Amino acid sequence: MDNILIPYSPIVMPRSKRYGNNYWGMIGPKVGDRDVTLYSDLEFDHWVTVETDPKVKTYCEQPLEITYVLNGKRHRTIFDMNLHKDGSELFVEVKYEKELHPSNRNYDRVMRQIEAQKEWCRLNGKLHEVRTEKAIRSGRYSIENRIKILASVINHKSPKFIEQVSKSLDYTKRTMKDICYELSETCSSYEVFLSCHWLYYKGIITADIDSKIWNYEMEVWKLEQMSIV
Repeated sequence: MDNILIPYSPIVMPRSKRYGNNYWGMIGPKVGDRDVTLYSDLEFDHWVTVETDPKVKTYCEQPLEITYVLNGKRHRTIFDMNLHKDGSELFVEVKYEKELHPSNRNYDRVMRQIEAQKEWCRLNGKLHEVRTEKAIRSGRYSIENRIKILASVINHKSPKFIEQVSKSLDYTKRTMKDICYELSETCSSYEVFLSCHWLYYKGIITADIDSKIWNYEMEVWKLEQMSIV
């Protein structure tokens, strides 16, 4: 991870205040393996996409609280995430599509909350984006594959055969089956899959993780030249 310093620390929310939502406690490799808390299934899925996006250098969940006025009353809102990607700093709010529909009972509050966040970002020269399940769960297998990749990164540091696997790949698509067969005398299929997950996480290789399950038929190929370290 690049040494980017984020001037925020996660705001820990009491579970009782996040009614009806699931609670996730995870480990975040991009943030120095510290504890990461997510407060809904959609926030968890979004975090998975952030952690497995090689272009994201670092992030902070629940980074900042601001206030706004609705119907004459002061309210508070906390951004769901601050992240650094492609050289830019971005604040993200995660919402379900139904919350953005005028028929939703909380529509006015949600719209005012988003408006307040966007205005704060405008005044402070930051980018802002609202992400819904349509973007977060963009492909049939996207989240499932990304969870596998992330599990490999969290549970297995520096795969033993990652350099050998990397050298066997180029810019031409190859199936996992072919790679495993070629390296069968060097390492196990398990080690090949583990190494490829790491190589994807680091942005060395890519694959169609949205529409295909990561199995022996998955095709992988290298991106532009990058260091494994």
